[in-house]
Amino acid sequence: MGTVEGRVSSYHCQMRTEEVGVKIKLRDILRIDATIIVRYYNHHLHAIQTSTLLKSSTLISCQNFFENNTDFLRSLLFDPRCSYCFIPEMVDPVSEKIVNMIKVVLEFGGGPESVDSECKELPLNLDIIVDVVADVESEEEEEEEEEEIEEEMEHNAATIPASAEAIDSLKTFSISPFLKNKTENCNICLENVRFKENDQENVKLSSLPCEHVFHHLCIVKWLQTSHTCPLCRYPMPVHNN
Repeated sequence: MGTVEGRVSSYHCQMRTEEVGVKIKLRDILRIDATIIVRYYNHHLHAIQTSTLLKSSTLISCQNFFENNTDFLRSLLFDPRCSYCFIPEMVDPVSEKIVNMIKVVLEFGGGPESVDSECKELPLNLDIIVDVVADVESEEEEEEEEEEIEEEMEHNAATIPASAEAIDSLKTFSISPFLKNKTENCNICLENVRFKENDQENVKLSSLPCEHVFHHLCIVKWLQTSHTCPLCRYPMPVHNN
């Protein structure tokens, strides 16, 4: 037996037939083709899943249906394939709603019935829809999946190199008073921005449009594999195919 992964919020019933307005007798037969569907929603009330729990077709006389409709509908709703969607106190209101819908489409013929009169079969399509708000765990799993997708997209974006024109247009300079109040280290190689190993004189620096400063060789190598600033993700122009 299954379980509802959340809270049942509402029930909906839909009735369809091509025989609206046809006069019927109590001896006539109803063919009720029932489908029970569960619709899962997240906490933002966006549908995330629809599942068909049950399809059944039952023949029952009109007289038997109206005399014993509660028993008939209970047997339908308490089918093991879908009974976990229907709490006992909801079965009677749902049954009453279905009976009233069927009465709307049925029209009984007047006058006494002949014993030899031919029985007719009236097909009715009944859809019972159960709306379920998914539990917190399901929503958290959905959010985790969305975060994974976002991280993957960010990773893909990070591996797109900047265009050669963008790299060539970098502002380049040597040590200057401009750096006095700026970050001491190049955040790519993590060495002091004023010095480079084995090259402590005439260190060449570059700044991006976001004004973050790096060793020139470091940022050039970085932009050849990623078009975003290592610190703030400011996007540099990329080559358009």
